[in-house]
Amino acid sequence: MEALRPGDPIDVVAPSSGFDRDRFERGVQALRGIGLQPRFGDGIFARTGHLAGDDERRKRELDEAFRSDAKALILARGGYGLLRFATTLKKLPRKLLIGYSDATILHEMWRRKKMPSIHGPMCTQLGEEASEVERLRQLLFGEPTRPLSWAARTARPGRAEGPLAGGNLASLASMCGTPLQPDFEDCIVLLEDLNEPPYRLDRLLTQLLLSGALTGAKGFVIGDLFAGGGGGRASRVARRPGCLRRPLRPRRPQPASRLRLRARARRQRRPSRSAGIADCRRAKLIPFAAACASTCSASPAPEWGRSRGF
Repeated sequence: MEALRPGDPIDVVAPSSGFDRDRFERGVQALRGIGLQPRFGDGIFARTGHLAGDDERRKRELDEAFRSDAKALILARGGYGLLRFATTLKKLPRKLLIGYSDATILHEMWRRKKMPSIHGPMCTQLGEEASEVERLRQLLFGEPTRPLSWAARTARPGRAEGPLAGGNLASLASMCGTPLQPDFEDCIVLLEDLNEPPYRLDRLLTQLLLSGALTGAKGFVIGDLFAGGGGGRASRVARRPGCLRRPLRPRRPQPASRLRLRARARRQRRPSRSAGIADCRRAKLIPFAAACASTCSASPAPEWGRSRGF
């Protein structure tokens, strides 16, 4: 996998929901501001219901991005729509993928091929925070990144190590019972979602548990579960019996927004005095991980042109 350089193209695709054009244009300007040349066609602005055009348009756009000479592709927005045609995507490119939400489906497909991907901000978020753009630039250009550190909690102290996988909880649950159903044995599993009431979080976790997708997982990293109408979501996930024995909830907004999936992660947690919660500020990715998670600190890979165990 080759690092990008100033002047390189990056393909912008919309395989899922439609998006706000003003936010999209700000994201495009942000990509240009870090020296990249974002590429997209006028069809990206199409709308078919909640989708960014019909299935044929969205799949064609994604296939063209797969075949292009760009070293990376970034989603315009998440939402929903990829699962409608994801099983027909046959030949995946060796290029970096950036996105979250519905991009979780593509992250899982990349993981199966042992290719790196970035669980990070999409084009419609890039115009909102300069630090997000700079960190993405460092990741794409293969530069060292500073570890992220803040107070986090765990429901059960201990130590676990394994490849980092997972993503959006609703997207992962929607893949159960399909050819794309994940298998997280020996993995540390990231779970994040927004605007889901506690009972639905419980339902989604139960679906993943009963499908066998979580069997043998080494640990769980819980990202942002923010939604209106009160809290209790993180504790609901933490109390889920039988599956989530080590859930974490960082105390900052959108904690799963900058994550290199398939990085090998090492979680180390010390017991805390409050309700079985443990301090995990020492958690880290081992040195050959090429990027960072908002739930871990990380060191850059020594070089981009070689396999990094992703």
